[in-house]
Amino acid sequence: MQEITSQTAYFSQPGDENTLRVFEMTLQRVKALQVNTLLVATTTGKTAALAARFFKDCKVIAVTHSAGFQYENLLELQPEHRDHILQAGGQILTCQHAFGGINRAIRYKLGAYQVDEVIAYTLRLFGQGMKVVVETALMAADSGLVRTDQPVISIGGTCHGADTAVALLPANAQNFFDLKILEVICLPSPHHPAFK
Repeated sequence: MQEITSQTAYFSQPGDENTLRVFEMTLQRVKALQVNTLLVATTTGKTAALAARFFKDCKVIAVTHSAGFQYENLLELQPEHRDHILQAGGQILTCQHAFGGINRAIRYKLGAYQVDEVIAYTLRLFGQGMKVVVETALMAADSGLVRTDQPVISIGGTCHGADTAVALLPANAQNFFDLKILEVICLPSPHHPAFK
């Protein structure tokens, strides 16, 4: 029987104060796993712009909120961050969220949760960032920016910055249960007994 040993880092708090450390740990795993594609969830573009500069030898794909996510007709991606992402060689994906869309419209209008949001809440048992890293992988696969037979590292967070990184094998949303979590690199765990 073979064994692979890797470490998962747990942060005492979620949030953007973990971003640089997430990038450092991810860079170590990029080399060890020989993964060259990174998905970086971003709202304003700030985290993805930092990632595009930090991971110079990787394909960095910034995955943004869809237009109208927060306010009607508003795209939250800020032009200066968009420009920095593109100048550093990154790509930008803006599309409907895999765990949102028409099903969320049913919740807003009728007050009934649908299966995609139940899945999102289940993933949040591991933290907001875990939901985000899985969702961005589905979105990137559906857009054709990543393959479903090649691992990527997906980076997400809780509100601002990055606090979660996972190596995974993406899947298309219609094949959600084919997505495979390969390795959890880091995530926040403020309730871990070691932090008491």
